[in-house]
Amino acid sequence: MKPFRFTLQAVLTVRQRQEREALERYAAALMARRKAGEALESAEEELVRGADVLRTRLAAAVPAGDAARHQDHLRELDVRRAQAVEVLRTADRGVASALQAMLEARRQREVVEQCRDKQRQRHQRDQWAAEAKLIDELALRRTALARTLHGTDPRP
Repeated sequence: MKPFRFTLQAVLTVRQRQEREALERYAAALMARRKAGEALESAEEELVRGADVLRTRLAAAVPAGDAARHQDHLRELDVRRAQAVEVLRTADRGVASALQAMLEARRQREVVEQCRDKQRQRHQRDQWAAEAKLIDELALRRTALARTLHGTDPRP
């Protein structure tokens, strides 16, 4: 009997590759998001440490110029923290976008796989029908041969 051959195998291969690439992009987006989260955490810790230093120095009655420099430094740290927040938001959007792309790629692959499964089932049914037809034909020939050999052939 004829072996199964999926007519859309090339499409399935492309869909599998697209899904794998989408998964890799999603993993990269998750990694970028994790790094952005770590950068934000670091910026927040640095801001807290800077605020603690300023409080300590103000309690120790440092000159006004030193206090102003420390306040400027704190503003700079706060700007860095705000930038880190924006980078994190951008990374979150990237993760969401990559996730949607990965899910769409998976859905497209699954559609082609369902088509393959239906083709395989149809092929199997056709194979079974061909085998049944062959068996029936062999049985008829055997019966005809037996009738001919034993003289029970009803034909004149």
